Amino acid sequence: MAERNSTPVPAAWKAALAATLAASLALLAGCTNDAKLREAELQKLAVLLPGQYDNRVQVTQAGAAAELPLELNVTPIYAPFLSDYVFYVQENAWGDPRRVLSQRLFVFDLVGGKQIVQRVFGFAEPVRWRDGHLNTDLFKGMMGQDVGPAAGSCVLEWTLGAQAFSGKSPTPGPCGGMSHAELTPAGLTIGDPELRFLRRR
Repeated sequence: MAERNSTPVPAAWKAALAATLAASLALLAGCTNDAKLREAELQKLAVLLPGQYDNRVQVTQAGAAAELPLELNVTPIYAPFLSDYVFYVQENAWGDPRRVLSQRLFVFDLVGGKQIVQRVFGFAEPVRWRDGHLNTDLFKGMMGQDVGPAAGSCVLEWTLGAQAFSGKSPTPGPCGGMSHAELTPAGLTIGDPELRFLRRR
């Protein structure tokens, strides 16, 4: 049997192949680390966001021309058909919980392992879910047909800075409700016009 003629691989090629493989592995590790970091940031946001807020200080500073102060209640709920990170958000006139002004769901996801994205959903029958922050068991029966993207709402991309989480719309131009937001341990700023809510608990 004739011997197979083998040509030795030049050392330079071996070095180049080894370097390419090392770079690919480093890139893969970097992507994995980035995804883990973004997931940790999303978990931190999910812990920080819930609470009771109001904008009484903002209204007082604005003077007599200001609108009535608002209260905002944000509560995590279980809605896996939307995301692992879903929050019921109810806004009412401060001091008058019967005067409910809006009910929404803030839904957060990690997209592509690298970007925290927030969507806003509304309810087909808002009255059914009223005061859900006081009784989250209400949402155990919630299904896909009960909710839908809020009309004209923005999609926000969130990042963690030195002292705050910041969310902004990735697309130029106006959109309804929230085109930007900021979350700190002290409070939550949202909307256009801007509403500055301070945390009460």
